[in-house]
Formats: sequence, C-alpha cells, structure tokens
Amino acid sequence: MFQLLSVIATLFTLASTAISTGLLVPLYAWPGTDKWNTLYDSIAAHPSIPFYLIINPSTGPGDTEYPEDVFITAIAKLNSYPNTKILGYTYTNQGTRDSSEVEKDIAIYAKWASYAGQNITLSGTFFDEAANGEDPSKLAYFENLSRKSKSGNLTTVIFNPGVKLVADVAKWFAAADFIVEYENTYASWVASAPDDRFSTPDNYGKDAVILNQTPEDANIDNVVRLAKDMGLGAIYLASDDNYMNLTTVTKVAGAVAQNQIVRRRGYRRFQS
Repeated sequence: MFQLLSVIATLFTLASTAISTGLLVPLYAWPGTDKWNTLYDSIAAHPSIPFYLIINPSTGPGDTEYPEDVFITAIAKLNSYPNTKILGYTYTNQGTRDSSEVEKDIAIYAKWASYAGQNITLSGTFFDEAANGEDPSKLAYFENLSRKSKSGNLTTVIFNPGVKLVADVAKWFAAADFIVEYENTYASWVASAPDDRFSTPDNYGKDAVILNQTPEDANIDNVVRLAKDMGLGAIYLASDDNYMNLTTVTKVAGAVAQNQIVRRRGYRRFQS
C-alpha cells in the first residue's frame, strides 16, 4: 500500500510540473477576407491545444461601443470553440502612454460582453509595447492595468515587451499570465542560445515567444519542440512581420500537437 501511495504521489507531482504549450496568434488580418478560415480549421482540428488569439480592430478596439459586424461574426465564431481565448489589443508605448487612454480601451473591450446579438465576450487583454523593467517606476503602471483588466472580467493578461525582463522579474510575472520575452525574427531565434532569451527559467511556463519572417523551409518542428521541452507557455511563428498572413498556423499547430504535454526544465538546445 505504501508503495502504491508513493507511486500516486509521484504521478501527481509530475502532473503538477507539466504544462501545455499553446499558440499565441496576433490575429491582425481583416476577418472579412476569409483569411481567418485557416485558423478556424486549425482550432477545430486540435481541440486540446489552447489558442490565445489577439484581435486588433483599429490599433485597439476603436471608438465605437461594439466592433464592426464583420468582427462580431468572426469573434462569435472563435468563441464557439472551447479551446480559444480572445484577447483585445492595446498599446502602451513602454508605459509612457497615458494610462487613462489604455484603461479606456480596456473598458470598451469589457463592454463587448454585454452585446446581445452574439457572444463577442473577450477573455483578456494584450498589452503591446510593454516596458522591460529597466525603469522601476513602470511596474506600478502595468500592475494597475492588469488589475483594471481583471476587474473587467478580461482575466487573461499578457504583457509584450518583446525582450527579456531586466529587473523585478518575479513582480512582473505576478502581474501577468504570460509575458512575451522574445519577439523577433526566426533567424535571430536560431542564432542564439535559449538561455540568452529569457530572464529566468523559473517563469518559462508563463513565457511566450513570437517569431516573424519565418522562411517557407524553416524547421518549425524543431523550434516548437525546443519551446515545449523548455516548458514555454505559448509560441507562434509568422511568415511576415505585420502578422497579416496566417499561412503558418497549420504548421505551428501541427508541431505543437505532436507532443502537447511536456515537463518543465530539462530541454534540448535547438538543432538547425
């Protein structure tokens, strides 16, 4: 009996250290052109993979109470899948944008939950151009925005400095569900060691990576395998740097699906 209990305890421990790597997709293409169809197909084909989808109607939500009809239809369709979380885009200029303007964007996104026609409720907020911690005064700014988002039922908060944090790392990660510590080209990613890209292995499960300018012949499987072996929380590889092209979604989702659950720590370095 003691041995059985020991085995069960070990299994629970392993389960608690395992995570599922998701896709963090900048969904900036206009939905009315059928460009989102590839994404719909990938979401449906991989129901156990979490998809974090960043929508950006007008460099933020725009000034209207609700989005345009084309976005309403598309967002409602995304919400019909159980494995999606939709995030509203807003920018912060490294914490120099007036916080009241960012809070206004948050309030508009939160208001979408009241739309009666279809379900266009959002799950969270994506704060672009976030600070990297070098200026300690910016932490309070982003902590406040995180609280505002969560209090508006936009409970998934992502900061995107695009580079690794340099100070108060634990506090920054405490304020967000994910932090994009690496947003750069595919070529830059494969040229440097994994440890150089992130502030600390302690938060790999809340780290996200967005790569762009991914060549057609890129070894996406190897990049995703490394991210999963490291236990990173989310990844995406795009073919362009404005994220209007979604042709890589199928490849990235397929690579993630090969082995969704991985143990934290203990990873293999990228092999080109």
